[in-house]
Amino acid sequence: MTGPRPDEITIPRDEYEALKAEVRRLRREVGRQQAMRQMMENAHNPGQIRIYTREELAAEWGVSG
Repeated sequence: MTGPRPDEITIPRDEYEALKAEVRRLRREVGRQQAMRQMMENAHNPGQIRIYTREELAAEWGVSG
């Protein structure tokens, strides 16, 4: 088995797993921000978000409440 190449580094497994978890968290956060921005842009009144009640959603989807 050969040693690490000069352009490679090694990091402890727990640090690697923590970095992976942080990347997942940041991706989720960016996704939420993008979704919020899209909702704001698509809202009838710019800057406002339409929030539906449970009853309104059930009526639209044809689900009995």
